[in-house]
Amino acid sequence: MSAQTFRFIDGIDPVITDRDLHLHHADSPSADHAETLFLIFSVPEERISGNAYVLCRPNVGVCLGSVYVHQGIHANAWTADYCDAPMHLPCPDTMADFTLANGLSVQGSNGARDYRVRYEGRDGLCRFDLSFKGLMDPFDPLDPAQNPMLQSFGGDAEASTGAGDAWTKGHYDLVGRITGEMELYGKTYAVSCVDGLDRSWGPRAEWNAAPVSWMHMTFGDDLAFHLVITLDVVAGQPVYTTFRFGYAIVDGESCAVVAAEVEAESVGMLGMHRVVRLTDAKGRQWEMHGAAIAAAPWHTACSSFISFQSLYRWTMGSHVGFSNVTDVIGVTTLSRRLSRLGTA
Repeated sequence: MSAQTFRFIDGIDPVITDRDLHLHHADSPSADHAETLFLIFSVPEERISGNAYVLCRPNVGVCLGSVYVHQGIHANAWTADYCDAPMHLPCPDTMADFTLANGLSVQGSNGARDYRVRYEGRDGLCRFDLSFKGLMDPFDPLDPAQNPMLQSFGGDAEASTGAGDAWTKGHYDLVGRITGEMELYGKTYAVSCVDGLDRSWGPRAEWNAAPVSWMHMTFGDDLAFHLVITLDVVAGQPVYTTFRFGYAIVDGESCAVVAAEVEAESVGMLGMHRVVRLTDAKGRQWEMHGAAIAAAPWHTACSSFISFQSLYRWTMGSHVGFSNVTDVIGVTTLSRRLSRLGTA
C-alpha cells in the first residue's frame, strides 16, 4: 500500500452532503471495504449505451476504474465495442475529485448532486466529457424519512436494500440530465440523456453478489423513476422477485415508491422487454413498457458477478424516453442455475 494520506469521514450521516464524496469508515480493518461510484449514459438515436464505474479499496490501496461502451445488442461480452477496466490502479485519496491512471476522472459538487466525468482512453479509441446535473437531491435508502420501505423490512438495512451487506453502511442514488460529448472509434457523438448515478460504501466481497436489478425509467427532466428489485433465475430466465426501494420524480419533486412489480422477457439473460407497474407514496399509479434497443453483458465491475445491461425505449401513454436497466447476478448463482452440473 502506498504512503498516500486518504481523506476519510466516519459514521453514517442521515443527510447526503458533499462530505459523502470523500471516503468513509477510516477505522474499518476489513480489506474488502469498498467505495463505489457508477454512472450510466446513452446516445439513444445511435443505440449506444455506456458506463463509467469506480471501485476503491482504500484499506489495500487499490482501485478499479472501468469504462464500457456498446452499440446495439451483444449476446457476448467480447463483441462489445469498448472496454477498459484495469483492476489494480493506485487508490485515490478522495472520491470528490480524482483522476485514475487509465484516464478516467470524476469531480463531484453541489451536495453530491452534480458531477463531471471525463475519460481519455490510452488507446485513442474512446474519450468523453460528460456533465451530470442532478434532477433531485440524492436519495438515501437507509434514511426512513426518504425511504418508507425501510420500515416494511423492520428497519433491517440488509433486508431492505436486497444487496446483502454491500449497501448497508451507506448508499445513495439519483437521476440526472447527462450532457456532453463522446468520441468512439473516431466518430463524435453528442450526449443528452436522463439516467442514473449511484455511490456506495461498505463491504464488497469478491464473491457472488446478491442478485439485484438497478432500474431507471426516464421520460425527461420532469418525469423519471428508479427501482431496486431483487432477482432470481428460473428456467434459465431472470425473474424479478421483491421490490426493495425506489422513487419517482414528477414535475421536479421526488417522491418514494412504495410498491412495484416487473414482468420480464429476455433472450438468455439479456432483457428484451419489460413491463413496470408501480405506486408512489402519493398513491399515484404508473405503468410503462420498455423495449431494448441495446444490451450487453458487462463483466468488468467485479470478476465475481455479471451485470446484464439493457438500454430501453420506454413508453407510457404519450410519454417516450430512453434509459437503462442493469441486472446484477453473481457468477456462482448463474452456475448453480444454468451450468450442466448445477442443473443436473
